[in-house]
Amino acid sequence: MKRRTLLTAGGLTATSLALATGCDGPSGGANAASGTTAGAMNTAASAKAPATQASWSALGKSLDGPLIRASDAAYATARRLYNTRYDGLKPAAVAYVKHPGDIAECLSFARRYNAPVAIRSGGHSYAGFSSGNGKLIVDVSSLAKVGAPSGGVTRIGAGTKLIDVYEGLGAHGVTIPGGSCPTVGISGLTLGGGHGVVSRAYGLTCDSLVGATVVTADGKTVDCDKDHHPDLFWALRGAGNGNFGVVTELRFRTHPAPRAVMGYMTWPWAKAAAVLGSWQKWGPAQADEIWSTAHFDARPGGTPAVSVAAFSLGSHDDLQNAVDKLADQPGGPGPATKVHLTPIGYLDAMEAYAGCSSKSNAQCHMPGSLPGHTGSGELGRETYAARSHFFDRSLSADGIHTLLAQIESGGRKGVNGNVALTALGGAINRVGASDTAFVHRGSRFLAQYLASWPADGAPGARTAWLDAFHGAMQRHSSGAAYQNYTDPGLSDWKSAYYGNAAARLAQVKQTYDPQRLFSTFAQAL
Repeated sequence: MKRRTLLTAGGLTATSLALATGCDGPSGGANAASGTTAGAMNTAASAKAPATQASWSALGKSLDGPLIRASDAAYATARRLYNTRYDGLKPAAVAYVKHPGDIAECLSFARRYNAPVAIRSGGHSYAGFSSGNGKLIVDVSSLAKVGAPSGGVTRIGAGTKLIDVYEGLGAHGVTIPGGSCPTVGISGLTLGGGHGVVSRAYGLTCDSLVGATVVTADGKTVDCDKDHHPDLFWALRGAGNGNFGVVTELRFRTHPAPRAVMGYMTWPWAKAAAVLGSWQKWGPAQADEIWSTAHFDARPGGTPAVSVAAFSLGSHDDLQNAVDKLADQPGGPGPATKVHLTPIGYLDAMEAYAGCSSKSNAQCHMPGSLPGHTGSGELGRETYAARSHFFDRSLSADGIHTLLAQIESGGRKGVNGNVALTALGGAINRVGASDTAFVHRGSRFLAQYLASWPADGAPGARTAWLDAFHGAMQRHSSGAAYQNYTDPGLSDWKSAYYGNAAARLAQVKQTYDPQRLFSTFAQAL
């Protein structure tokens, strides 16, 4: 089942939940990328001879993991990202590193020959920042061990896919807050923040991070936490996507994974304004254990759709009472046309959101023999573009009208698109704005605008609609954007992603990557 299409699992219907719940690996890895910046590395380029065929062969022989080049049969698969929009990118090579020593060899090669580097674990970068023409991709998918929790802490390899995180921790009755897309890499999700269905209860993914191991630009392996390299540890929690080094291991504080309740409600489109007006007051004000997202979907040639999905770590009755209040509050939409409240085990819920309820763990991967893939994998790729806004206050009547008008215009233009509004607050906003590099701690909800199309189609009117939607909502938003929904269309991305943290991040960058080895992508710090 496509993660951005209608999902039916165990009698519960939930729309487009993957992206709404932090299927967001900015990169799906600890990413660097596809653009180019005129930093110190480019200045030095003319002084260094480029890598030859012999030097590439020598690199391959120096690694314990495979180095895939264009002449290899596996290259066609190895070079691909999750989003088919970037199928035209042709990296020079993909190194599937097996340990920090392999990474150090790759970075030494990059320094010696001025070879641009991209870092990848899941390959879900919205901007294609985990690949790039002529680049050496350092893929950490082989670093995929989920350690048994000890003392409430688990060690997870940077290339581990989310489905394996949930399955591995679920066997011990615990979890960490995270997104819903099964093939997103844990490092990409974490290093840019990490939203998920238990974030209001447990915080962002990065809020549970207690330590990390990083190979820095000089090839050294560094362990960081609140007491060791504290500035680097601070930066990794919100701005670590390929800016400071290659993360090899993440250490997380774990949380209980109890039984839960999944909820889904729909109303006729005529009630859309009332649903939005009520939900934006209701969602961020619920008890921490209740998460929700409101979806407004454009349907080409048809009537738009409105729905609310919810997830609760509490009881069925508690969620029932909560959704009743959503419907019945003054000015509310009234009873939903459809209501599904389904008690479910935590791991079963994560598999449902991933579209994998009827699949084995091996099937819930991309097919193939490369690291991160499985021979029996059944998951496919998608074609889409997305943008985002944080909202620090509820939308006015004009803002509600603008949002709904944009959805309606998308349907008239034949666009398959939507906006998902995710309730924030709870544990997310109890972390100080300067405590981590994720500064968006005062927002009420996050909007993700999405357009998708067939792999053989052209962006055309879809991306034009997306940009118009984003532009129309800009004045109603806080002006901030989610760094895990990497947006190459932002003119002031540093401020939008990092706000007041940008200056401190620049200092951390200078300390750990002074030669800007990891700055070969358009939004590098």
